[in-house]
Amino acid sequence: MKWPWALPLVLLAGCTAPSPPKTPVDDWRARTFTYARSFEVFTRGAERRIIVHGHGGAADTVGMYHAVPGGRCTEPGCRAAHLDIPLRRLALLSSTHVPFLAAVGARDAVVAVTFPDEVRDSVLRAAIAEGRVKGLGSTEALDRETLIALRPDAVLTYPFGAQQQATLKENGLPVVQVSEYLEEHPLGRAEWVRFFGSLTGREREADSLFAAIEQRYLAQAALAERDTVHPVVFFGSQWNGQWSVPPGNSYMARLIADAGGRYAFAHRTASGNIDIDMETLLATLDTVDNWGMIAAVDGHVFPRHLTNNDPRFNKLDVVRRFHFFAGNTRTADLFGQALLEPDQVLRDLRYCFGDAYLWRAWEVDHPYFAPLRPEPVTLPYRPEEVPLN
Repeated sequence: MKWPWALPLVLLAGCTAPSPPKTPVDDWRARTFTYARSFEVFTRGAERRIIVHGHGGAADTVGMYHAVPGGRCTEPGCRAAHLDIPLRRLALLSSTHVPFLAAVGARDAVVAVTFPDEVRDSVLRAAIAEGRVKGLGSTEALDRETLIALRPDAVLTYPFGAQQQATLKENGLPVVQVSEYLEEHPLGRAEWVRFFGSLTGREREADSLFAAIEQRYLAQAALAERDTVHPVVFFGSQWNGQWSVPPGNSYMARLIADAGGRYAFAHRTASGNIDIDMETLLATLDTVDNWGMIAAVDGHVFPRHLTNNDPRFNKLDVVRRFHFFAGNTRTADLFGQALLEPDQVLRDLRYCFGDAYLWRAWEVDHPYFAPLRPEPVTLPYRPEEVPLN
């Protein structure tokens, strides 16, 4: 899925969602999910009833699916869409779903994907190059003819673009909504691997995988609690001259907190990003210890990509001390693979502003977030030319 570089904050923000209801449904049994709030799964033998929630939380059902071998709903008056599980042929309208399927061993189920040039999985990229997996263009200019001709078992997408989805349904294609981006807790997003496990008949593998992810994340968060520094952290972005920040009840705010930081806008809650004016921005930046951002930059991210060389920032202590960090979506799969490695994201963030930074400055094995290096006088940039002290 293709996003303008500033839009990732929308995904980072998430939405406040109440706990999912424990729906009483005859002899169906609810599966227990510890962190995820935007989907539910009920089981009855080999059957699965899967419910996906939207921006309105548990009161906002955007998808209901009766998944059963053979694909036929056995209940009278069944209103759920029918899915023949395990799903063996999937079309993805977002490349961010690839890591989840790869993680549960269902990579071979992918028959088509939008934005094929942005797929990072090496096996799937080879399949695309060989024509075994079809490219579908973009979500805005979807190759519907190719998609319909492929007759996938299901099309996985996000809960927007109603007109486009209606066209697919009219042509007999089951459309499955995926709303992992609404989860506020990093482990909530990671727990969506269990959703993909339910669709592909790999629940056991998904459960085991998530248990290991949870263990590693909590262990990393426990280390962060014992750090000697707990700095105030600003994280924001600018788009068309407007600065915005994720609220305190967001995915990114939780990551910063669990990495040992004190997020500057932790006291502000909202259902989406918070727009701030320049006066508020400068006043906030004057009180923080570290400044972070997500960018989309070819090559290396430098402080000017955060500040836009705006002279109003030059007097700020955080700028003079060179306390910047960033994640670059051109080089890091921040909205795909990173969701399944939240422990690694925490480790990176601790390295950016916690005790880990004191251990090995300019260490290079941090795939998602890293402190910004001084901009070299000459390009191309070679990390080994940067002084280590």
